[in-house]
Amino acid sequence: MDVPGPMEVFLRQSTNGGGTFRRVGVYKTRGDSEGELTLNYRTNGKEVDCTIRLSTVPAPLGGFNWYMHCPVTGKRAKKLYKWAALDRFCHREAIRPRPTYASQRDGGHARIIRQRWALRQKMGDEFSDLFGEPCKPRWMRRHTYDKHVARDAELSARDDSYLGKLIMRSFGGLGGG
Repeated sequence: MDVPGPMEVFLRQSTNGGGTFRRVGVYKTRGDSEGELTLNYRTNGKEVDCTIRLSTVPAPLGGFNWYMHCPVTGKRAKKLYKWAALDRFCHREAIRPRPTYASQRDGGHARIIRQRWALRQKMGDEFSDLFGEPCKPRWMRRHTYDKHVARDAELSARDDSYLGKLIMRSFGGLGGG
């Protein structure tokens, strides 16, 4: 990697609680196979200087692939993450408890409802509710629409089954005997 001198690296500005990245970083190489990336930014009300070690691994078809090393664990990675609660970038396995996506925290009924709304959004349907079939867009082929309706019916049946079991579990002990 031929870099004539310090190279500025620009990061996207974070707006959702993670702070703001002002200054950005300097990339330095030490030979052809090592380097470091220094990031200077402000997050959670304090200035942070984070130096990330870079290294290369030979690529299968020639050349090299550049990797970053997690400042916390030293683990080699293509991506490092910065969560709002943390000051530094790190590998996603360095965080305890492990971070999750919102979809991983959904359970049962909420997951089914989210999937049904996502299916309608994918179809461009802004008019129907979850009680009937989705509206067919003019641009969508009948075969594709029928596949989406079948998937929606499957999700609806799963939701009905889930809610039925939930109701039976909740009110199952009320019967006299």
